[in-house]
Amino acid sequence: MLIETLSVREARAQLSEALARFRRGDRRPVRVGSHRKTEAVLVPIGVFEELTAERARSLADADASLRAEGQTGSAPADAIMQSWSRGELSTAQMRDQIRALHNVA
Repeated sequence: MLIETLSVREARAQLSEALARFRRGDRRPVRVGSHRKTEAVLVPIGVFEELTAERARSLADADASLRAEGQTGSAPADAIMQSWSRGELSTAQMRDQIRALHNVA
């Protein structure tokens, strides 16, 4: 299925319709960008919450693995990973910040 990227003008005009679709349970994302190049995606809040919950589960699993090995994460690393779990950082940004924190190239 091809998902069209809406221009900002089209997205503004169709925002109410997209929100109504989301309220009816439609989970299909709405892509928005300039010159038909996707720069952002609107998703229902339920989809966003599922994505962030999956990231939180990943962090809990990683923390459990550390504890099983008798180790703990550092507070600065935990803060970076929490930002990632909330969707504030991309995976690449989180990885780069953790590497920089630990002086790893």
